[in-house]
Amino acid sequence: MYYSPDGRMLLTGGQAATGLYDKDSIQNVYLNFPQANYWSQLTANYASETNIPAALVYDGVTYDSVGVRFRGNTSYTQIGSSQKKSFSVELDFYRPNQELLGYTDLKLNNAHGDHTFMREVLYGRMAARYIPVAKTNYVRLYLNNVDWGIYPSIQNVDKRLLKQWFLSNDGARFRATKENTGIPQGGWGDGTAGMNYLGADSALYNNYYSLKSSDIPDPWAKLVAAFQKLSTANAATLDTVKAYIDVDKALWFLAVENIFTDDDSYTMKGKMDYMIYYEPETGRTTPLEYDGNSTFQTNLATSTSWGPFKNVTHVNYPLLNKLLNIPELRQRYLAHYRTILQETFTTANANALIDELDGQISSHVASDTKKLYTITQYNTGVPALKTFVVNRRAYLLSNTEVAQQAPVIQAAPYYNSQQLQYTAPLANETVTVKATLAASPAAQVVYLWYATGLVGNLTRTEMFDDGSHQDGAAGDGVYGGQIPGFQASAIVRYYIEAIANTAAKSASYLPVGAEHDVFVYKVASMAAQNGVVINELLASNATGTVDSAGDHDDWVELYNTNGSPVDISGFYITDNPANINKWQFPAGTLLPANGYLIIWADEEQTEGTMHSNFKLSASGEDLILSDAALNAVDQLVFPAQTVDVAYARVPNGTGNFVFQQPTFGSNNDAVVSVRQSPNMQRLLLYPNPTSDWVNIRLDNPLQETLVWDVFDSQGKKMETGTTRESDLATLNCAEWNAGLYIVRIQKGDTLHLARFIKK
Repeated sequence: MYYSPDGRMLLTGGQAATGLYDKDSIQNVYLNFPQANYWSQLTANYASETNIPAALVYDGVTYDSVGVRFRGNTSYTQIGSSQKKSFSVELDFYRPNQELLGYTDLKLNNAHGDHTFMREVLYGRMAARYIPVAKTNYVRLYLNNVDWGIYPSIQNVDKRLLKQWFLSNDGARFRATKENTGIPQGGWGDGTAGMNYLGADSALYNNYYSLKSSDIPDPWAKLVAAFQKLSTANAATLDTVKAYIDVDKALWFLAVENIFTDDDSYTMKGKMDYMIYYEPETGRTTPLEYDGNSTFQTNLATSTSWGPFKNVTHVNYPLLNKLLNIPELRQRYLAHYRTILQETFTTANANALIDELDGQISSHVASDTKKLYTITQYNTGVPALKTFVVNRRAYLLSNTEVAQQAPVIQAAPYYNSQQLQYTAPLANETVTVKATLAASPAAQVVYLWYATGLVGNLTRTEMFDDGSHQDGAAGDGVYGGQIPGFQASAIVRYYIEAIANTAAKSASYLPVGAEHDVFVYKVASMAAQNGVVINELLASNATGTVDSAGDHDDWVELYNTNGSPVDISGFYITDNPANINKWQFPAGTLLPANGYLIIWADEEQTEGTMHSNFKLSASGEDLILSDAALNAVDQLVFPAQTVDVAYARVPNGTGNFVFQQPTFGSNNDAVVSVRQSPNMQRLLLYPNPTSDWVNIRLDNPLQETLVWDVFDSQGKKMETGTTRESDLATLNCAEWNAGLYIVRIQKGDTLHLARFIKK
């Protein structure tokens, strides 16, 4: 989860991976086995899935004693004598806690059945906007310094993936499996491992599901309860089902599997090749994508034979058969389906991604002497992927139900009781949401969905265009709805649903990614203030101040605005509103009068008392300081951050947050520009303050053309332009709101910031 730059939306998924799964690099991975007969040992250990030791070298760093084995089913058994096996690498198998860039497992797939090496990588990148799915990229593998060619590297679906997609990974994770024998029993859709209810005894499920991880008591009972409720699902029991199943996540999951023709999927098989996660924060289960290597079925018959409702009539596929036969959920599923076809599964988007991957891997494929297919097959397979998307889209868009028109929701801002737009309400203050709809297609009914907290089911209430619900004039296309007041500091999510005034009752949503994308606001804090504030933070520290261990870690600065010391022993600070008491200040924590305190947000508590158990997200998130009774003392939602640029209160201790040079443990007001070098003299803004125009000038004799950006005090980019050093650039800000603005110019590693005030 992450906030939009303006802080008004809470989004999930769709961000480009960095680090181990960075999409722009192909790293070399070396596995060096100490024994000469390692290949025969790997072969002998395949059935038992037993690791053998090796040393892994990545980016010049050696990781000693990792566990290696062959992996896969058909990718192992159906490739004859080829040495292009798939590999599993466990970094912590022999050495507990050994990690590679934060991960303990590598899954290197041989692209069996995929002449292009692209299907699973494409699927991971395109589906990540909508569902929890593994990160993907490529590596070049070497075994004892022998080149084994290119491999898709696929993130393991484990507790680390859960932590990236959910509030925690403390729930129960199951895999729908193969009766523990390695061979499917009874065929696909036989009702054994498709979330079917087999009876109240949890032992009945042990042969069909394997428990992969759990930090909760009696996880099997949670699984059985969800299956039992799913088996009773109909329009009358829907609210009860929603208490046990994350229905919206399930619908997105089914839509993604169907559109991408995932042959190893719940939709196709009704068993195995998917996982189930019980989320302890909500008490709901959700299906998880597990294996995407059989997507993009490029034969024409498949692209035009998988209709949007494949296997919906099959009773042994209850996610499909139960949920999609409820009219309300069928239309929600179709709305999600259309969103994927309009946003991601488009010819332009697919072609751009395929061309990008082709440019990245084609030379690696050509030089791979162990690949399963010829370079000719690769060269014909790449355009076949593009043709598949064209044919698949045309077929799906021609479907009568998919082709139905739904209302267009154009905007949905919120207002406090004084009718101030995007202004946080006070505790227990009613909020009005105004949704503007296009004139056609007409809506029969419009709903406002809302809830507090970051996760969980939402409540539905009707909106009206009658002139009596803070909606303006009756019949003007603006619908008003009310969200009741909530306690101070509460996070409130909401989104809009519109139902067409047609026989189909087609649905649409805003945000279109609801419920994984929602609008959000915070109720203002009314906790007693003690003068201690969150004063500054650095969420992406690459070259700045280091901690006592020499690490460039994230940090948060508190400031005591009082003229006397304040004891904050037992206070809490957190980056998770659902876990307010995440990290507690130790006894004896005293802020001196007008003094500062630094908390290192590094998850390395063994390094000292002021090292927290969380890190800051450079993508933006919450930060909440609470007293010992868990009342919020100070809080903020900070937007996406820039490397080595701080987010600080100006004026110091009392002002709004702005982007500027870090002032670690000192006054924020002293900053004029950032890290000036001898060749980068002064960033000048004038007149300042201004009411209409600002001149921007960077004094420098080098006369290079530089790019400048302007941000408001919340980090929203307002304008971008270019100027030559020592020349003037003129910015028109006459129509902007009054307030503080930041101008940023970056040249290589040197960053200049200056601020001006719009009157």
